[in-house]
Amino acid sequence: MSRTRAAVGAYTARRLQAVVKGFNGDGAPLSGNAQGALWMIASCIGASFMTVAIRYLAEDLDTRMIAFLRCALGVLLVAPWVLDGGLSWLKISRPWLHLLRGVLMACALNLGFFAISSLPMATVSILFFLAPIFATTLAVPMLGEAVGMRRWAAVAAGFLGAMILLRPGFGPLEWGMIAAIASAACFSVSLLLSKILGPVDGARSLLLTSTAIAGLLTLPIALPVWQMPPDGIAWIWIAVLITTSTFRMYADIRAYSVGDVGFIAPFAYLRLVFVAALGWLLFRETIDQWTLAGGTVIVASTLYIARREAQLNKRIAGGSA
Repeated sequence: MSRTRAAVGAYTARRLQAVVKGFNGDGAPLSGNAQGALWMIASCIGASFMTVAIRYLAEDLDTRMIAFLRCALGVLLVAPWVLDGGLSWLKISRPWLHLLRGVLMACALNLGFFAISSLPMATVSILFFLAPIFATTLAVPMLGEAVGMRRWAAVAAGFLGAMILLRPGFGPLEWGMIAAIASAACFSVSLLLSKILGPVDGARSLLLTSTAIAGLLTLPIALPVWQMPPDGIAWIWIAVLITTSTFRMYADIRAYSVGDVGFIAPFAYLRLVFVAALGWLLFRETIDQWTLAGGTVIVASTLYIARREAQLNKRIAGGSA
């Protein structure tokens, strides 16, 4: 069975390489940054259709039930890869941090799904981009990182963008907005925990523990609203949700593994373009001037943080070379 999976994986890799080479007229492979950009664009497309699937499913199912189905069926999808060759690779150096990361992932998932069902798709996607800003802020106490004045200024600008979008005091603050911000905060902490645990325990260990813990935690949350998808169309959207969310995660990993962070990061914001277009085409959603203004500030802030992070990493690498 392992040999069969390996053969299928090798064939898939060769086909992907052939596709990538096809973008150059001379048949030469694209650079790492070009490949990373293509993977990031693919991730944005996957994330956009994942958002659409949640919106359609939320018409018939409670988002807590959708989150559980995403976790439970997602486990079945990744299990063949995670469990390939047994569990000899599994390493859990700090169990409590693994548990905390799983709890945060479950919270981010439930809050994020609720926000997607409650807000215009472009608005919620902009608020999700607060995660890098939260991560930069929390990296100081959690990782002991030194954050310079320019990155602190970008963080402040990002939060200002959120205030422009939310406009507290000028109208009712929607629960969906609060849920989106809380989801971004939970996700940012889980990213920082990945930085702590990943180098020691490995990506597969993190994937297994977080998926299992999130699945277990979403079950009791879903029980009060338990309902299976009502028809075949709903099950198709469940399949789209699981496939696109899993593919998006894989595409993100591939993008950042072959390309420079500073080059790849801007392409992540194509998600806003795709989501806004799908929101208008499918749900007739429009973007008001406050969302556009706040989103522009948030995007500019996170782009600067990503660019600055890439510059600092290059300096560190150059100094240790």
